[in-house]
Amino acid sequence: MFPLCTVRGLTSYPNGHSFDHEFARFWKDNILMGIIPIDDKLVHWFCLQPYIPKDEKVWESPEGIRQLTLKLVSDHPDEILKMIENTDLKSLSITRLRYRAPWELLTSTFCKGSVMVVGDAMHVMGPFIGQGGSAGLEDAVVLARIMAQLGSTSVGSGCKFTTHRVEEAYNQFVKQRRMRVVRLSLQTYFTGMLWTTSSLLRKIICIMLLFVLFHNQTSHTKYDCGEL
Repeated sequence: MFPLCTVRGLTSYPNGHSFDHEFARFWKDNILMGIIPIDDKLVHWFCLQPYIPKDEKVWESPEGIRQLTLKLVSDHPDEILKMIENTDLKSLSITRLRYRAPWELLTSTFCKGSVMVVGDAMHVMGPFIGQGGSAGLEDAVVLARIMAQLGSTSVGSGCKFTTHRVEEAYNQFVKQRRMRVVRLSLQTYFTGMLWTTSSLLRKIICIMLLFVLFHNQTSHTKYDCGEL
C-alpha cells in the first residue's frame, strides 16, 4: 500500500466550466490535485494526500470528506476551492492507494487453465501517470483480438472455445501484455515514490531512474495496442 489516499468527486457546472479539455495536475505542499473535464459541464477531480489513520473516522461522511479536502487545499486557487465546494456529495469517495509491485508483474503467471486475472486485478497501480484505466482498456482490446484470431467452433447461433484454445489465448495475452504493464507500473512506482518519500537520497535515485528508463515522460500515452 502507498502511504497515500485519494479523494474523488464530480462537479457539475450548469453554465459550463472554464477548464481546458486536458488532464491537469497541480502539486503544492505535498498535495496533488487532478482535474479531468468529462464534457463542457461536468468535471472529474481527485485530491491525492498523505494517509493519516486518524482521519479514517471522517471517511463515512461525504460532508466530512469535503471539509477535510477543503482544509487541505485552503491555499489553492479559488476555482479549485469552488469546484470542491460545489461537488456532488453522492460522488465523493476516499480510498487508500494500493499497487502491485512491478517485479511481481515480471514473475507472476496471471493465468492457470481457463482462469485469468486482467485489468486492475493484474496490474493495479497508483494514479500518478493516469494510465491505470487506459491499461485496462488495452487489455480488453488485446484479449478480444487474440481470441478472434485463434478462431472458434460455431455451435448453433453462438460459438464455443475449447478449453485448450482458451488456455492458449490467455497465455498469448499474458506474453503480449507483460512488458507493457511492467513499464507502466515501474514508471508509476518511481513517480509515486518521488512524491511520497521524505528522503533526499531516495528522491535523487527516483529522479535518476526515471530519467534513464523514461527520459520521454509522455511516451506511455502514445502507445498503440492495435486494432480490435
